[in-house]
Amino acid sequence: MTAPLVTCITTVSAITLSEDFSLGDVVENVKELGSWINSWLPKNIVVRTMFYGATTVVCLRFIPVFLRRTSFFKNVEIQSRYFHRSTALPELIRIKEDLLKELKDESHELPANEEGKLTLLELNAGGGTNMSYYPDGCVYIATDHWDGAKDYLEQNFCDISEPRITLDRFLLTKPDRLISIPDNTVSAVICFHSLCSSCNVYFTLLEILRVLKPGGKMYFIEHVMTKERYTNYWLLQMNYVLQMTFWDCSLRDIGSQINRAGFSKVNMSEVKLNFKGVGMMGPMRSLAPHIYGYAVK
Repeated sequence: MTAPLVTCITTVSAITLSEDFSLGDVVENVKELGSWINSWLPKNIVVRTMFYGATTVVCLRFIPVFLRRTSFFKNVEIQSRYFHRSTALPELIRIKEDLLKELKDESHELPANEEGKLTLLELNAGGGTNMSYYPDGCVYIATDHWDGAKDYLEQNFCDISEPRITLDRFLLTKPDRLISIPDNTVSAVICFHSLCSSCNVYFTLLEILRVLKPGGKMYFIEHVMTKERYTNYWLLQMNYVLQMTFWDCSLRDIGSQINRAGFSKVNMSEVKLNFKGVGMMGPMRSLAPHIYGYAVK
């Protein structure tokens, strides 16, 4: 066992990184740093064990930081972007249909503009995959912080000879930065997998309340932190919380913030999505706990 290990270390140490610098130099520097830290630590074995244990955990947790540009993490990034903007899982499609069906059957009682048309604001709209649920003649404002979304959205409108809805504008911005939208001008806000990417969820909700007309609604579908501690979902979320931040996605208790934001009425339900058989990669499986519903200004 010792001989192969020595051979391996000798081989690695011989790798040259540059003309005046080899991997062996790195190994020696790390050894010197380790010796210095070891001499600095107290002699108490408990303290040393706790220090080395904590250091190991921190180093392991930051491995994704150094690997985030690898093909695996790039694939997870693409899957995350698709999941957040398409909401295309069968369970999510059924929830969307149930939430937004009132927009087309005109049972919504939402405030319209001066021309009698609804003004809809969609956060993190992507390419506009939810437009099929919107009523004919509505005015559509789309936002997204992903700079590739505008091209996809405009292409979708170009591919339709006579669009049913009017694209008023596209805003390249995060959900909590709606400063270019005037107060009390929006009939409804569609907020599907958007609050997780905002810098401040509560401030985003206040912005949504500001732009909504009195009586307007926010329709939401959001993944959330599970309320059940020490379960499989909780362990998954604790394990992947750092990785998800690389893709502008934070695991938060969004439900409680919606309840205290100041809406006159909140209708909210909870569900755990079934990711079995859909090919979700490791970090994405932590997004199963969801809330959905609507909130009225």
